[in-house]
Order: sequence, then C-alpha cells, then structure tokens
Amino acid sequence: MNRRTARYAVTVSILLAVTAPTVTACGGRPHPTPARPPATHATAATSPATPADDGDDGAQPETSTTPDPAALDVIAAFATAWARPDLSQQQWYAGVARTAAPAFAARLASVDPSRVPATRITGAPTVTAATASSVVADVGTDAGPITVTCARYEGRWLVVDVQPPERSPTATP
Repeated sequence: MNRRTARYAVTVSILLAVTAPTVTACGGRPHPTPARPPATHATAATSPATPADDGDDGAQPETSTTPDPAALDVIAAFATAWARPDLSQQQWYAGVARTAAPAFAARLASVDPSRVPATRITGAPTVTAATASSVVADVGTDAGPITVTCARYEGRWLVVDVQPPERSPTATP
C-alpha cells in the first residue's frame, strides 16, 4: 500500500469515527450527514461522470473544490502547535487540542511531544485534496512535510488526522 492510499484509508477511518457520534446521537436537533472522505485530485480531475444508463444509482463521488480559507487557517494553527516538542505534555496538548476534533484530541492526549520530529513550520499549507466537507494539506516543517486532514465537525473546521514525515513514524499518536 503506497503512502497516499494509506493516508486515504486513515482519513476515511477518522472521518467515520468523528462523524458517527453526530449521526447516531439522540436529541432534538437535526442529525448532520457524515462527511465523505476527500477525493484525490487525480481522481477528481481524470474521472469522467458515469452515465446513469449503465446500472449506476446516479450517485457521484464528491469532487475537489476550492478549499475554505478557514480550513487552511485551522491546519496552519494545528501544525504550528504540533511542531512544539519543547513544551510540556500539558502545554503541547492544550495547543493541539483546541483545533482537533474530539476523537482525534483524545488520541493526541497520549502523545509525548518530545517525540515530535519537527520544531518549526517552514511553509504554508499546500492543499492536496479539498471538498466542501474536508481538506487535506501538506505543511512544511524542519523535519519534512506533515499531512494534516481537516473536516467539518458540528459547523467548525477541526483537524482529524496528522501524518508526520515518513522518516519518523514514532510521532504518530
């Protein structure tokens, strides 16, 4: 499995984990539909629409869109907070948790920030996939690019995954 396929599988799993509680929750408010996983640019750019007369149910995959600037702001804020291995665990967690979805924040609570390979951000987020409900972007760090996935969660953009540089798998929560 290549890195992009693995990243897609992780993103799908996390998006389902993050959105499932809002879909199945009992309450008086309307239930949002779960976010769909992001389509890759190659798929969105090269896949023609499937004709309805071929037995297809007519549902089309969500295509790439221009990313919401608010999502990019959240990705940049998360990456900046993530690349702080010099902080205590409590300080580091407070920084990353404020832009993380609840399920992902719970996973980050066990991360030892001293194992995060990056100490600073070296570039702005570069979008690799974007839909109306999710944005995936690479962010340059002094240890190599990290991949951050952001999704709509109860009306806000929140981070649902981070993949550290390939050469340092120890920083993954």
